[in-house]
Formats: sequence, C-alpha cells, structure tokens
Amino acid sequence: VIEEEQRMKNDAVKWRILECARAEFLEKGFADASMRTIAERAGFTTGMLYSRFSDKDEMFGELVSEGAELLFAYFQGVQDEFASFAPERQREEMHSYVERKVDRMIDIIYDHFDAFKLIVCKSGGSSYEDYIDRMIEVETRNTVRFIEVLKGMGIHTNEVRADLNHMLASALFNGMFEIVSHDLKKDDAVVFVRQLQEFFNAGWDKLLGL
Repeated sequence: VIEEEQRMKNDAVKWRILECARAEFLEKGFADASMRTIAERAGFTTGMLYSRFSDKDEMFGELVSEGAELLFAYFQGVQDEFASFAPERQREEMHSYVERKVDRMIDIIYDHFDAFKLIVCKSGGSSYEDYIDRMIEVETRNTVRFIEVLKGMGIHTNEVRADLNHMLASALFNGMFEIVSHDLKKDDAVVFVRQLQEFFNAGWDKLLGL
C-alpha cells in the first residue's frame, strides 16, 4: 500500500511538472523556456526537476514523443507498404493509396494535438526541431524510388531535379501541418488536406508528363 501511495505521489508530481512545462513551452518556445521558471510554475525546486528530467529537452520529448513516434511510424509504414506493391499496382494506386491513408494521419495529429502544436510551432532548438524535415526526407526518397518504378515499367517520365523534388515535398508537408499552426477544427483539416493532396497530385502528373 505504501509503495502504491508513493507511486501515485510520484506520478502526480511528474504530471504537475509536465503540465507546467507544456505551458512554458507553448508560451515561450523551447529555446526560451527555462527550467527555473518551470520549477517556479510547478511550485518545486529546480533540483526536484533535475531529479526527474536530465534537461528541458527530455521534458519536451516526454510531452511530444508518443504522438510524434506514432505518426512517423504510421507514415513510414504507409510508404513501405506501397513500395511492396507490384509495379502495376503502384502505378494504378499512385494517388488513391495515400488518399485512403491520410484520414488516419489526421486522426493521430488531432488525438495528440498539443504535442504537434509544440513540434510545429515551438520546437526550435529541441531534438524535435527537424521532425517535419525527417518526414520530408522520407517523402523525397520514396518519390525518387517511385519514378524509378515507372521507368522500369517502360513509362516515360520527365526528369525532375532533386532540389525541386525536395522543395515540393517540403511545401506539401509544411502545408499539411498548417492545420496545426492555424488551429483548424478537425473537419476543416480533413477538407484542407484533401484539397492540398489534389493540388499536388495534379501538379506531379503534369510535372512527370503522365
């Protein structure tokens, strides 16, 4: 019983610290947030914070990692599954496959909205500041891979510069995360992202000459 009471007390302390850290990060951003101020908000000493978190980056990670890892793993899984399809199926479903998966990505974002608000708007200087860039890199590599699949099928495609490919992936993903930075309601976000996809799908078809 005593051990259970202590565990509950420790959990309550941790929850209090993290809630105050969330408020500090949302207000000031990661770079300007202060462990001292977080301690003051929580009513604890900085020593109490450092006994539980090595630094504010670990604290930030505690707040965002669950949603961030879930979304990234799902996105990577979608890319890997598509790549496993036969070339003919990849060509046939080049747009529709991702369109069927995007609702789940939006679900994950909105189930962990505070975490993605921190990542998208407040993560500069943290180990999550390149989170969207890592998704962009996955998208860029898989676009190159898919173009090679088309060529292997004997389908003519126009050449696309590597830097343009990267810029377009950047525009797509930074555009998608505008639903977070602008606090869109989920229903509006679904419409926004679908329209964004339609725009990029048409653009890629034109660019590749398909």
